Amino acid sequence: MNLSMPQRFPQSEFQEFIKSAGKFFPEIFSDENESDCLQKREHFERACLAVCYRYRSCSEHNDTFKTVVANASDLWCIWGSDEEQNYKIEQCLYHFFMNGLSVFESFGFCLYFVAGVIDQCNFPYMREPRKITLKNTVSALEASFPANTITKNLRELLNNTTFIQIDHIRNILAHRLTGRRNIQGYGITDSDGAYRQIRKEFWHIPGSDKASVFDENLIQCYLDEITGLLTAMISTALEFVSVITK
Repeated sequence: MNLSMPQRFPQSEFQEFIKSAGKFFPEIFSDENESDCLQKREHFERACLAVCYRYRSCSEHNDTFKTVVANASDLWCIWGSDEEQNYKIEQCLYHFFMNGLSVFESFGFCLYFVAGVIDQCNFPYMREPRKITLKNTVSALEASFPANTITKNLRELLNNTTFIQIDHIRNILAHRLTGRRNIQGYGITDSDGAYRQIRKEFWHIPGSDKASVFDENLIQCYLDEITGLLTAMISTALEFVSVITK
């Protein structure tokens, strides 16, 4: 794959997974592949590429977000009333969380087709790919490969706190703007009698009960979690296809 990826993306392991999983599909130029009305290989390969596209987009929007916040105008820094700055921040947040959720949805989609060509009994939605969701993928894997680590990992993903938060934020962003940066200021008197002003900034989304500290690293923590979760899933997916091909 001649696509430049961020350094933290487990590219070599993902490439090995694609290569190993590809052995379950008909050869690209074979008659069997040409006559496959379900286009199983194409669905698998496009989903794998989507994982890369979505992750890279997350990384790039994280970098852009940091730059936008670091170079904000005084009007925005003090009062938050620079609408051009708010627009740029909103665009970074929107695209980050949309792509962040899609990283896992795309990976689940490709897993559905890999497992589906191995055991077609419990993977009916290869004929209706629009119905392939992470939950449907988990259900199918539990029916065919209940003891496999990839099944356990994908099941745990749906209950992961960060994944649930990303899903929640994405659903909010899909329908309306995020909450603005909230600035809180107050004064305190130290033990030595000195008075000083405290200023804190938070990001609160309407409909969410969680407020995050607003700074240039606001979405870095989410990217770190996405990277860790995806790396673990790729590792167990590679183990899954490698064991079966032996």
